[in-house]
Amino acid sequence: MTELDPVYIVSSDHPVLVDRMLATVREAAVPASMRAWNYDVIEGKTTATRVITTCQTLPMMGAHRMVLVRDLAATPADELTALAAYFDAPSPSTVLFAITSKLDKRMKIYAAAGKKGWLHVLDAPRNPEPWIRAEAQTRGVKLAPAAVSRLADAVGSDLSRLALCIDQLALYAGDHAVTADDVDDLVADTRERTVFELTDAIGAADLPRALAAVASLADQRQSAIGVLALLARHVRQLALVHVARAEGLGKGELPSRIGVPPFVVDKLLPQARRYSPAALARAVELIATADWALKGFPEPATTGLATDVAASGQVQKTLGRQLGERIVLERLAASFIAAAESR
Repeated sequence: MTELDPVYIVSSDHPVLVDRMLATVREAAVPASMRAWNYDVIEGKTTATRVITTCQTLPMMGAHRMVLVRDLAATPADELTALAAYFDAPSPSTVLFAITSKLDKRMKIYAAAGKKGWLHVLDAPRNPEPWIRAEAQTRGVKLAPAAVSRLADAVGSDLSRLALCIDQLALYAGDHAVTADDVDDLVADTRERTVFELTDAIGAADLPRALAAVASLADQRQSAIGVLALLARHVRQLALVHVARAEGLGKGELPSRIGVPPFVVDKLLPQARRYSPAALARAVELIATADWALKGFPEPATTGLATDVAASGQVQKTLGRQLGERIVLERLAASFIAAAESR
């Protein structure tokens, strides 16, 4: 992006598109080193006076400042009408980026933004397959053609969920190309919902709820290796929260930094307070141990890994795969929560 507009009004049903456009505009408008002085975020219900006054503040030690309004829809209609007057003479040194969760083009503010080319409605493509291929290429993920079609059929045009599924499949497949069978194994509504229930329960240190989620996953005969991949991703997100907060980033900057929608950040913040960096390091070790056990390698005691989540290949053969995997996941959940409580 070489030339910035003074105003961006953005609406979309796909948070991933909004987050990426925001990141692009912000990077062009205000370098990361200058955001402490020249980047303002306005949350919730606001007024035209507050937005305009903030926009008219001169940048400090930089060419531009940027003002992000999280949701115009939370602002009363009369205030939005007053804000539309700012479009006639916007500050040349400020970029106003406003997101709206509800778009009524009959309202003066949206009609005025549309006439000036400042209204951006971000829609998903009618055929998601080219988007899936481009997303996978950007992330360095190898997707077989059949996997692209199967993923499009399973998820449709929910771009945020598609991006998440591509991440999950990359973790699941490793260096191998993702196949249609991998999509069938990993991407299913019941499984995804239950795994998120498991990560939420572990994040809340709620052992009974975590064990109930593990039982549900076992009843669905879902791949325990796939569950581990998603738990590893969750641990990485919590670690990124700690890194971002240590760097002094505000809550409004976390979604783009972590790569998740704002509502996910709302879940991650209290979980990160519960799990210290030391507890997360312990969690990585626990996941590695569980992965070792599920793949039937020798007893982890001979490898220097922790043993409290392990069930050897021989034990799993005795118990059967389904029960053996359930025991590994139950031990893993209990050990995760113990790590949080003992920090």
